Order: sequence, then structure tokens, then C-alpha cells
Amino acid sequence: MQQISALFGTWIIGFYSFLFIATALLYLAGPASRKRLGGTFFLAVSSIAGLLAVKLMGGASSGGLLKLVELVSRLFAVIAAINLAGVFGFSLVMPKLKAGVSKFVEDLILAGAYIVAGLAVVSASGANLSGILATSALVTGVVAFSLQDTLGNIIGGMVLHLEDSFVVGDMIRVEGFEGVLKEIRWRQSTLATIGGDIIIIPNIVLMKSAVLVLGAAAGNKRFRAVPFNVYYDRHPGEVTGPVEQALREDPPAGVASEPPPDCVIKDFQPNCIVYEARYWLTDFSAPGGVDALVRSRIFYALSRAGIKLSVHGRTMVLAQGAEEVAEKSRKQEQARRAAALKGVYVFQVLTEAEKELLAGRLKPTPFATGEIMTRQGAVADWLYIISSGVAEVRLYSEGGGGYRMVKRLAAGDFFGEGGLLTGEPRSATVVADGEVNCYRLDREGFSDILASRPEIAESIAGLLAKRRLELNQAKEKLAGENALAGLKTEEQNLLSTIRNFFSLS
Repeated sequence: MQQISALFGTWIIGFYSFLFIATALLYLAGPASRKRLGGTFFLAVSSIAGLLAVKLMGGASSGGLLKLVELVSRLFAVIAAINLAGVFGFSLVMPKLKAGVSKFVEDLILAGAYIVAGLAVVSASGANLSGILATSALVTGVVAFSLQDTLGNIIGGMVLHLEDSFVVGDMIRVEGFEGVLKEIRWRQSTLATIGGDIIIIPNIVLMKSAVLVLGAAAGNKRFRAVPFNVYYDRHPGEVTGPVEQALREDPPAGVASEPPPDCVIKDFQPNCIVYEARYWLTDFSAPGGVDALVRSRIFYALSRAGIKLSVHGRTMVLAQGAEEVAEKSRKQEQARRAAALKGVYVFQVLTEAEKELLAGRLKPTPFATGEIMTRQGAVADWLYIISSGVAEVRLYSEGGGGYRMVKRLAAGDFFGEGGLLTGEPRSATVVADGEVNCYRLDREGFSDILASRPEIAESIAGLLAKRRLELNQAKEKLAGENALAGLKTEEQNLLSTIRNFFSLS
């Protein structure tokens, strides 16, 4: 140790010890900067190796090549120290403080530090700094003339940072290329395309070309329109209403709620009307995917309204026995509906003829994955019976933020009987977990059956009150006479509500 101390001096040993220890600690603390720290370690090792070689060969006082090696070794040591300071400040401290600068500014600061430190090392070596600067000015002029494009890119990068016409994260289009701006460096900027490609564009191209910043004028939203066709057998209001309702009440991911989506007539064709569902896109990374979600909502909204999309060049083929096939299909569908009604407890008091009549009034109602089937607090006077698929029942907090899943509904389950019979608001939100097919029964489809036999209301009120009381018992822990009194009171209240809702005498 004494020999090493005598060879280098105490301060040099301390400096390099700190350099290597700090490099090791930062290597462990900052995995993202390990490549840069590897270069720093190489500079530090090269520096101490150069100084050792100079000492063993007689020292820098011998002049010539040894003095140059010592100067370069000290420059390596200073650059290594600046790199460590940069990693510590930019990669560890600033993220902890939730602050940061762009890569370009970071490189600019480090470059300035390199220049200042380099001049200080050269000056400390005893060189004539004024002569070096004068010579450097001449050399700089020659280099600047030969590297005009490179300097143009560097100056362009500085101007782009100062002007803020577009910033990292913006979606831009330039020279036929479109993508998200990932970074602006000294010489070039980087775009990431939707297809997963990386495009390197020289900064001078960004300075000289017209750059389209997508969505900048509308607060990072971009207008889009999805066309679709419907036959002339449906009025425009019948088409635009369900589509607008589906897109506004439950906008798909990537669709802005403000301005609200709308649906308009675009054109009249010989066999159909061309409509457009118009919306503002917020997710620039996947416009095609958002369009697909909008098309899906359009299809399901129109299907629930009993509206078919127009298909160009549709032909009709008549085959022998087509009527028999259609009649068989109708009977099978009627049987499916009748089977679905059997699982609804409030309809157990109906006769077979009344159930058959009610089955014919069920409306097929499909829902797409993630679509809200009914919303907590909404007023809707219809019942859903699930024929296939799975749905989640969610109970939201009063603030409307968080929710908990309380139940999963599958084929054969139903919900909304309270809304159908009393018109009361929905007690929970139901969301389709995958594609869900339902039958829907509206108040109008049930009212004439109640009108023809009003006494049904009493039986239904009794069944509904019993089910509600069973649910409330778990919360209120009713028992004995209190439970019986509660059932009677609940039944009377429900019967009164049903009679008022359906205007029964």
C-alpha cells in the first residue's frame, strides 16, 4: 500500500477508489444506466492504466508521448467522474423528486461539462490555453464548413426544444411517416409507428418539412367517422337514436365523452341509406382498434332495435320447402322463449296460454363484451332473461368511483323484474363479460295480461315481497313475528305500487 501511495499520491488513490466504489453502487441502484456505467468503468480503468504506465516509464517530465498519455488519462478520469455525476443526478435524484429533463438537454449539460473540464485539465497541464483556443477556432471553422448537415441537425434539435411546437409524446406526421414522437436527440428524432416500427428522422428534416401534429387543435383528440348502411325500411330517427344512445351512455375505450358522439346521414344510395357514427378519438396508438369497437357497438345497438345492416348485392334464393323450414325455425325459437320464461319466478302464477302469449313478445337483445346492460340508478321498465353468456352484477359506491362484483349471471338467470313491475330504479349495474344474448320483456308486453286478470298482481306482489324480504333478512336479521309482519307490509306496498304502475283498478 505504501508503494502504491508513493507511486501515485494519496489524493489520486482516494479519487480512483471513490470512482470505482461509486460506479459499483450506481450499477446496483440504476439498472437502466448500466450500459453507460460500463463505459464509465472502462474510462476509469484506461485512465489509471495510462497514469501507471507514465509513472513506470519515468514520468511526464520526460515530455513527448508520455506527457500526452498523462493528459489523455486525466481527461478520461474527469469524463468518468462527470458521467457518474450525470447518472446520479439524472437517473436517480431527479426521478425521486418527480422532475426531469429531456435527453437532449441532458446531453447538452454533459457536453458543456465535458468542454469545461477538458479545458481545465489542459490548462492545469501547463499548456498555452489562449493559443489552443485560437487554433481551435480555425479548426472549428473548417469542421463547421465540412459538417454543415450535422450542425444543422444539432441546431434544429435545439430549436425544436426551445419552440415546443410539438413535444415528446405527440402523434405527428412528417414526410409520409406517422408515429408517436419518442425523443429528440442531438442529430435525430425518433418516431414509433402504430405497426411497432422505429423511424429515425434527422432534425433538419423536421425543421424544413411541414409537420402535422395530430389532435393538437382539439386538446389531443382527433375527429373520426365510421360509416355503415341501413335499408330504407327504417326511418332515420329509428337508426340514429339507438346508435347515439349506445355510444354516449357507455363510450368504448378511446372514444371521448366530450364532444359527445353522434350519428348522421352521409348519403343516399339506390338500395340503402349511408350513415356515419362520428366521434373524437383519444387513443392515437390504436385508431383502427377503436373504430372496431365503435362498429361493434353499432351492430349490437341496431340488433337490439331489430334493425339489419344493409349488405351490397344481397340476393334472395327461394328453395322448395322454405316455408316449412321457416315455420320449424319459428317453433324452435318459440320453444326457447317459453323455456326461458319458466325460470322467472314472478311468472309462475301465469297459465300456459299466458306464458305462450308472453313468449311471443320477448325481444332478442344481444350485448357486446364489456357493454353495460343496465346501469345502477337508471329507470328502465323492462326485464332481461339471459339465454347465453355471462354477465357481472356490480355494486358501485355512492361517489360512483369504485365498485365490487356481487354476483355473476349466466344462462337462465334474469334481472330487472323490479323495473318491469314497479318502474323502480335499477339497484345495481350489470356488465356483459363476453358476448351475452338476452330476451327482453317490456312493460307494454306485459300490461294487457295484467289488465285481463288483475288478480295476478296480488300473486306477483307476494312472490316479489318474499324474495326481497329474504335478501333483507340477512342485513336486518329479522326473525319470528317481526319477519311475518314485514312480509305482509312489503307485499301490500308492492301490490299498491304495481297497481299504480299498470293503472289497475
